[in-house]
Formats: sequence, C-alpha cells, structure tokens
Amino acid sequence: MLIAKQFTMSVEQHAKDPLKALGAPLVESALKDMLDAKIASVTAKRAIRSFSRKWKDYSRAALMVMACKAVGGSPEMVAPAAKALVLSGAAFDLHDDIVDNSYVRTEKNRKTTMGIFGREVTLLVGDAFLIEGLSQLHELREIMPADKVRLVIRTIKDGLYELGSAEVDELKLVRNFNVTAKQYLRIVRMKAADVESYTRVGAIIGGATEGEIKALGEFGRLLGMLVILRDDINDTFNDKCELISRVTKESLPLPIVYSLNDQRVLKKLASFIEGNSPQDIQELLNLVDENKGFERTKALMEGYISESKALLSGIKDPKELLALFNS
Repeated sequence: MLIAKQFTMSVEQHAKDPLKALGAPLVESALKDMLDAKIASVTAKRAIRSFSRKWKDYSRAALMVMACKAVGGSPEMVAPAAKALVLSGAAFDLHDDIVDNSYVRTEKNRKTTMGIFGREVTLLVGDAFLIEGLSQLHELREIMPADKVRLVIRTIKDGLYELGSAEVDELKLVRNFNVTAKQYLRIVRMKAADVESYTRVGAIIGGATEGEIKALGEFGRLLGMLVILRDDINDTFNDKCELISRVTKESLPLPIVYSLNDQRVLKKLASFIEGNSPQDIQELLNLVDENKGFERTKALMEGYISESKALLSGIKDPKELLALFNS
C-alpha cells in the first residue's frame, strides 16, 4: 500500500509546479470573468464565489499553453480558448458531483458545492459556468482566421460531446461488479477526450502541421487517461472516503476491476452496499493487493507514458511536455 501512495505522490509532485505556473493566470482570469458576470441571484453568486475559491484545476489551461509553445506558437494566443475550457471544465465537475451524489470529498469531509448549496443550485451554477465558458470563444475571431476558429470550435465541441457520452455510459458501471478491464478502459479513453481537446487546440492555435496536431492530440488523450488512472490508484489506496463512494455510488476504480474474477472480492463488494467498517475496507484492499491490482494498473500507466513520450519525438520543442514525466 505504501508503494501505491508513493507512486501517486510522485506523479503529482513533478507535474504540479509547471502546470500551476502556466495555468494559474488563465484560471484566475477565467474565474474573474465568471465572478464579474451579471448574475442577479445572491445565492448563485455566493455559490460561484465559494466554488471559485476552492477550484484549482490549472492543468487544462497549462496543457494548452504547453502544446502551443511546443510547435513554436505564441502562448498569449490561447487565452480565449483556454478560458473557455477552464470554465466548461468547471461546469462538468459541478455536474459530476450531482451525478455521483458527492456532498463531501476526501477523508476530511470537506463539503462540495452541492454539500453547501444543494443539488438544484449546483446544477444551475454549473450551467452558468458552461454559458460563460462557451461565450469566451467569440474572442478568437479577433485574433485568428475564420477557418482556424471553426476548427478550434469543432475540436472543443467534439471533445465535450465525447466526454458527455462517456459520463452517460459510465452510469452503466455504477455498482456493476461484472465490468471487465476492457470495458472500463473504453470509458477511461472517452473521458480523456477533453484533455485531447486542450493539446489539439493548443497545437492548432500555435500553427502546427497536421502531423503535429494529430500527435499532440493523441498525447493529450493518453495524458488524460494517465490522470484518470492515477486518481483510480489514489481513490483505492489513499482515500477511504473516496473508495467507499466509488464502490457504492460510482464506477469501480481499475485496481478493483482487475480483481473482480476473485469471488472473495465480489462478496466483499456486496457487503459494502449494506454498510462497511474499517475492517471491511482493509480486507478489500488486502484482496486487491493479493490480485496485484496496483501492479497491473501501474504497468498499464507505464506503457501509456512510453507511448506518450514517443508521440513527442517529431515535435519542435517538447521539453515542457516531456518534463511532466520526469521522476
């Protein structure tokens, strides 16, 4: 279990600083636009302000900047598209909490926006973030040719549609103890569509060739899958609150999916539905460990990392993107 925790912390640590440095200014600008929007409801404004204080997802914007720079483009050009994806990403996160019935998060029981303001307000605030995000795209017409603007918008639209489809299909995995790793990974790949959008759009705005756009798009897809699988490891081994939520209300994380051919695991999962205890959690983790759920997930991730690095071999200046994998 200690190895799992160290692996997750390592992946997070070496990616944290560059993503924050590049992404924070764009995220702060996007959230300021949201806070400045003409929204009459005092409750809605409070919910937006509360969410904005806690939401620190810098990766969306940072990856777009990195992809743009990697092909020799000017990072200042990505601001409208980056802000659009930052805000639409926030909308999806808020709506995900509704789907997952997430009123609290982590073992510290920190309340989500839904835990503070309720389901209905969270839904409507998520809608507001989506509206503000997509409205940012009109600014692209002032700095880019019309055909490139259409390509950027189509790329963002396709990515968000695929992400939404993944969220719908993932509902079939809730309390589904018959899911296979192949089925689960299909959903994981679909859920990574938005990350592909970030790197693909950054490349388009940066003036990349078709080959570079394709390579950076697939790089983003694999990176998105890595992030999801990193969270699967963390949810399984490092956060008991999230583990209980994943078993009872969401899709099972991959380390457990890899263990579903063990009847002892199936019986333990069934007992979770009726209630759980610290002993149940530890016994489940022992069985997952026995079935090498962590090792198999880690090996899959290492394969994706190798593929990701290979995709960058023909890119002009991939050093910032490669730095995400430095140990």
